[in-house]
Amino acid sequence: MMGVHVVITMKDCKNILLWYELYFKKKKKPTQSDINTYTKFKAFAISEKDDDDRFNRIVNRTGKND
Repeated sequence: MMGVHVVITMKDCKNILLWYELYFKKKKKPTQSDINTYTKFKAFAISEKDDDDRFNRIVNRTGKND
């Protein structure tokens, strides 16, 4: 099996979360597995945004340091 490096952007994460929300508006109740996956993607998106913000503060030397 070959390993593949896939980059998921913030826009990708937002799209995935939107798909989830749109899908479950039509479905009565998501499974626990669905909820777990949604939670993981939300956590990933938050973490990536925090990392991007921290990097931008360092590069631009604006904002306060962590």
